[in-house]
Amino acid sequence: MSIASPLAGKHVVVIGGTSGIGLAIAERALAAGARVTAASRNPQRAAGNVPPGIATEQADITSAASIESLLDRVGPFDHLAMSAGTTALGTVRELDSAAARKFMDTKFWGAYEGVRAAADRIAKDGSIVLIGGIASRKHGPGRPMMAAINAALEAFGRANAVDLAPVRVNVIAPGLVETPAFDDVPEDVKTRLLTQYIASVPVARVGLPEDIASTALFLMTNGYATGSVVDVDGGVQLT
Repeated sequence: MSIASPLAGKHVVVIGGTSGIGLAIAERALAAGARVTAASRNPQRAAGNVPPGIATEQADITSAASIESLLDRVGPFDHLAMSAGTTALGTVRELDSAAARKFMDTKFWGAYEGVRAAADRIAKDGSIVLIGGIASRKHGPGRPMMAAINAALEAFGRANAVDLAPVRVNVIAPGLVETPAFDDVPEDVKTRLLTQYIASVPVARVGLPEDIASTALFLMTNGYATGSVVDVDGGVQLT
């Protein structure tokens, strides 16, 4: 006897859902029987990456009005995943305050606007999944903004698990995952980071978007999981 997927017939909205981790979450949710909406700043540019069956919408995570308009347009939904943001590399000597604020505006304040807009629109038995990063607790050179943003997201997720209950709120803290977010990183820097990471972690590889997507679906469907920060980092904290 087959067992129906807990996501069958549910509506999953993924902001940042047309590439990288967000797209992998959208694809997994679709395969699990959900109705899926993937939103990004330029969905037309990413249309070739999005499989049939996933609806695409435009949204700017730096704009509260844009996020609210998105969630009004898509109608009732059960789960929200926030996977938008850029890779914030650079020491305080290298990043001026304007550049640092840009990173915070996209990943942290984008998540803030998404959660705020979802608070009175999401199903009461639904969930929100935020994508942070292990840099919050495993520090490396040239990543002070990554550490700060991801630590803020973890605290934000835990606090909202209390404030928005019974809606469940969880955070995933990935290690290094090879995604299009690295496209803007100089090739020599990217190669060095990946090589060093592979040599340092027990699993001897970098993460894939699918590794994070499977965790996101677990958090959506496990009704006892809330206020969690789930590390999916290849064991980097053990080294």
